[in-house]
Amino acid sequence: PEAELLAVMKHVRFAAMAAVFLRETVGAWPALHSMEAQRMLFNAVLPAVDGVKPVPRSGCGPRFIYVLGGYGHGNSSISTAELYDPQNASWKQLACMAGPRSMHGCVALEGKLYAVGGFGADSRALDTAEVYDPQTDGWQPLAKMATARCALGLAAVGGKIYALGGCDDDSTLESVEAYDPQLGTWALVASMSGKRAHHASVVLDGKIYVVGGIGVRGGTLDMVEVYDPQADSWQRVASMPRGLYDHAAAAMGGKIYVTGGNGLSNSVYVYDPQADAWTPLASMGMARQQHASAAMGGKLYVFGGHGARGTAEVYDPASDSWAQALSLTSPRHSMVAVAL
Repeated sequence: PEAELLAVMKHVRFAAMAAVFLRETVGAWPALHSMEAQRMLFNAVLPAVDGVKPVPRSGCGPRFIYVLGGYGHGNSSISTAELYDPQNASWKQLACMAGPRSMHGCVALEGKLYAVGGFGADSRALDTAEVYDPQTDGWQPLAKMATARCALGLAAVGGKIYALGGCDDDSTLESVEAYDPQLGTWALVASMSGKRAHHASVVLDGKIYVVGGIGVRGGTLDMVEVYDPQADSWQRVASMPRGLYDHAAAAMGGKIYVTGGNGLSNSVYVYDPQADAWTPLASMGMARQQHASAAMGGKLYVFGGHGARGTAEVYDPASDSWAQALSLTSPRHSMVAVAL
């Protein structure tokens, strides 16, 4: 029986599994405690240990896009959470967040969604955070950040969540703090090279890219810098072709796609980290600012924003073209979209 079990187990892609699941579920299974099973398991996760990412099976990866919060009707913050299914072109209402959030951050980590900071009902910056479990359709509060932040960047990498810059109620921030779900605490890490808010943040190859935004004295930034969590340090990379704020960014196919931004733009740029260069792409059908974007299934989806009346579009990199997608259930801006 053990030989048959191992023969089957050799086809399981352990290297593609979350580290927590491997440790707590796979590692705890008595059937895999023999020497032969341990050797098989070690060889199976070797690609992840060596830093070589296993290629996901066709059809694996995120299946839905979650759109959370923002400014809705009457320009007031909302707590709405909705799920977009690109396969069936449908929207589904989910449990609302604990309170309204706009200009906040939201990221996926280990199958859950983390919503952090933003503006609350009283238009003051929030220091609160909460986590959503799709299995239970419920939100739970998390420890508060050291600093209230709105118009921040948020990124998940290496099992932690990073809140980057933004504004408190008095000033623009350069500080960065990291949340460790295992410890349930926030801790300061290396600050960015300067203050920025209304920027975009993207994770690519285990590093966080912070793109554009508004700096001190209201200057629009074209600057891009990269945070290495292993070294706890920042470095500059190629600047964007122009300064942008209130834009959206998403990683897809090893590149970063930046859409829209300041003063209602329909421009689109792609960054290639291998070439350290930016290239313009086909423009969106509508100009957008304070919109949301998410990549899924090799395509880029953009939602809502100022000037876009709740519309959505989808970009296909193979043809460098945009097409209409199913609109939001209601117009909104300053929300977040996350693929999970």
